[in-house]
Amino acid sequence: KDQEDEVEHVDVAIVGAGIGGLCAGAILNTLYGKTVGVYESHYLAGGCAHAFEHIVKKEDGVKLSFTFDSGPTIVLGCSKKPYNPLRQVLNAVGLGDEVDWMPYEAWGMVENPKANNELRWKVELGPNLFEQGPLKEYGGDDAIKEFRELKAMTKDLVSGAIAIPAMAMRPGSSALVPLLRYIPALIGLIKQGEEVTQGTFGQFMDGPKYVVKNKWFRDWLDALAFSLSGLPASRTSAAAMAYVLYDMHRDGAALDYPKGGLGAVIDALVKGVEQGDNNSKVNLRQHVDSIDTSPNGSIITGLTLRNGKKIVAKDGVICNAPVWSLNGLIKNKFAKKVLNDSQILKDRLPRQSWEVSEDGSRSAIKSKRPEVSQEDNSSLLAKCDTSEMTGSFLHLHVALDASTLDLDSLEAHYTVMARGLAGENGGVNGDGPC
Repeated sequence: KDQEDEVEHVDVAIVGAGIGGLCAGAILNTLYGKTVGVYESHYLAGGCAHAFEHIVKKEDGVKLSFTFDSGPTIVLGCSKKPYNPLRQVLNAVGLGDEVDWMPYEAWGMVENPKANNELRWKVELGPNLFEQGPLKEYGGDDAIKEFRELKAMTKDLVSGAIAIPAMAMRPGSSALVPLLRYIPALIGLIKQGEEVTQGTFGQFMDGPKYVVKNKWFRDWLDALAFSLSGLPASRTSAAAMAYVLYDMHRDGAALDYPKGGLGAVIDALVKGVEQGDNNSKVNLRQHVDSIDTSPNGSIITGLTLRNGKKIVAKDGVICNAPVWSLNGLIKNKFAKKVLNDSQILKDRLPRQSWEVSEDGSRSAIKSKRPEVSQEDNSSLLAKCDTSEMTGSFLHLHVALDASTLDLDSLEAHYTVMARGLAGENGGVNGDGPC
């Protein structure tokens, strides 16, 4: 090949075609007119939220095609206002109607399947339905009282999230300009303080803001949080938990599922990256070997792919790869020193969020976040290296013959908890769903 074929010039290079990388690419391409190159190792875009096709041949030779989702299963705020950040991005790049969202208003819960104490119940969205349903039946009047008090305690966090769209957030000296139209909500958030707005929900679970005492209600909040973050409620973002508690129980509340699966969302975001005349492109099967820098490490210049191709990025590079990958992607020792605040480089390990029982039979999420020293939390590289790592999810993709099923009696979505909501040992002595 000619040397020219070995070099590609873009305005912005993005490592990874997950939802974050695709959203960034779609915004830069569509709203800012940048030439964007997104480089993804996988043969499919979407990262942890992709969909894939699988074809099987029946005994009679007939071929059947199935679409399997791999990624988020509980989605809110896409079919109705107030829209979540994903829908805000799709709207901003002119693709808000590209995805056909199918709202549904409940999902099924199955505890201790096929055991003598099996429970089946339903989480219905909307005002009072959860309170007068499973919360009252399993948690009692105390749980209802705490639920209402908790919603009241977190209402200011929610009002800010509703009133201030994610697209209005900006970094840098001009950050306040797009927020001026949301001054009342902004003042309310500022009054909450940084610890509340950027902290975890633990301050509302275990004090000092509020203490949830009802065991069933605590277990339910942990199960709900685990669906959001892979962590218990006390270690999940306070703003995220407060918003979900509001959004699930408001007038018009609905869960959303994209027709065609999450792949339809990813297809729309890819379209957002590639639409127009900027020659932006999502490049699949293009593994990034390194993020390149100037010799002294002070400027990010582009990427080198595993096949040897160089990507020159005029304006910069966005890394949407897992944070623990950054250290390995930066090859220049001077750049590593810059990203490490000029401190001496040392090997660091990610904090592990789970622990395994002594006999190795099961694992559970740690009740408290693993500590990290000030030294290991002082620079960008240190924060990435020691970021908490949650456990992996095992996805089993199964195709069912639905011809003999009563589909009208089934929910669109089920959560099955083999150990029940209370966890190991059950009841007040259970270790919870996580």
